[in-house]
Amino acid sequence: MAFNIRQSLFDRDGMLREKAAEQYKEQLSKLFFESPEGQALLDEGTEPGWSDMMVDFGMSYLGVTPATMSPGDLREILFDLFPRKVSAEADEAPEVIRELQYFWKFIEREFHLKNAAACLNILDDEAASELKEEMSNPANFGMAKSFVMMGKDQGFDMSTEEGLREWMETFNAGITAGTQPRLPLPG
Repeated sequence: MAFNIRQSLFDRDGMLREKAAEQYKEQLSKLFFESPEGQALLDEGTEPGWSDMMVDFGMSYLGVTPATMSPGDLREILFDLFPRKVSAEADEAPEVIRELQYFWKFIEREFHLKNAAACLNILDDEAASELKEEMSNPANFGMAKSFVMMGKDQGFDMSTEEGLREWMETFNAGITAGTQPRLPLPG
């Protein structure tokens, strides 16, 4: 059965149907990775994943799919949600933008969605710089991201469970001793 990018993933109350959404993401991701655009991304040495996150954030936070995503929705995901929610170094911003450019080119070619060209316009030459700036600004971090980024800055390997645990123990001991600054609140 052919993939329907326009399928409804929300119930009549506007709630995301989790199982349908997961299948949608998996099918769309597979199609993208197998596409010429996905293969070009792999050929550049980039392992795709940012496009999955964009689709997930669109559905979970904004109630949109790639078929219904507006340029404003994409801007909100990129420059508000990613900086607040994603614990990644700001230097990854060009890779994020590059992958999303490939993704929206795939969407435009494969599904002929009218919003694809407008979303591609958001992913212009300035997008990587803007995203890098937003991702490096601690005022944009949510609490979890603040915690992870603080641990990275302290030299802990936040990509491992052991590193996370060690940082959490160090952080909590510092809070108890009154030597550890509290996590900054977002905004």
